[in-house]
Amino acid sequence: MESGTEGTGAAAEKAQAALTDWCPEYRGQLVLPPGERAVPAASVLDAAWLGRRVAESARRYRTDDARVAAVLWWYSASTVLVTPALATYVVTRRAVDPRPEATTLHMRPDGLPSGARSAAAIGDGVPDVGSALGAALAAYIAALAGVAPVRPRAAWAVAVDSVAGVLLRAGTTVGEIPRATALAGELVAAAGEHLGERLPLPRYTDVAGARFVRRASCCLIYRAPGQAMCTSCPGRRPEEREADLARFARRFGG
Repeated sequence: MESGTEGTGAAAEKAQAALTDWCPEYRGQLVLPPGERAVPAASVLDAAWLGRRVAESARRYRTDDARVAAVLWWYSASTVLVTPALATYVVTRRAVDPRPEATTLHMRPDGLPSGARSAAAIGDGVPDVGSALGAALAAYIAALAGVAPVRPRAAWAVAVDSVAGVLLRAGTTVGEIPRATALAGELVAAAGEHLGERLPLPRYTDVAGARFVRRASCCLIYRAPGQAMCTSCPGRRPEEREADLARFARRFGG
């Protein structure tokens, strides 16, 4: 990895500017929207701060189950936290740093993160990017497990599905789905090697000409009052899930 905050900071700005220039759809995630607050992503590691976010999630979904509230928050937050690094890596071939000390979160008034931005770059090698990704996610997951009854393995499943989804979106955006989705397995393997543990594998499925994340995780939203299972939920019967994904693909031009 490169050293020198000034040099990597300039590289990070260049990579993120290129991402939002080439793919304007990312601007809303990397540029702080009006009415939102910028907070250090290291705040997620603070038990009191994260506990308030879980409590807000519980109110939002009208649940008194702390595990459900925490997983629902993490389902949204994990995608936001890895987007700058993975999207810049796919689009510009240069990743920005996903670790908490380098990342700023954009927080909505309701306590959900809408986007993030990194202040450092980490290079272009899969081992470096995967190691930084693993370190970041491990820190966030440990913090989450410290404030709510969430099993780390379940939180990792959500995180890996988020990585797979962000890479699929980036690949779709630039018309390089095979390359971007192949990176998912490589990066997660590098993350696991860095951490010395076996992580869940990212998976995809092709239905009606479109590629989807084959999720291993459940966001638990169906356990909140008035909510149903997601279309791609692994808890649904496979034939029903595939039929709904096929209809989605046909509707949106898969």
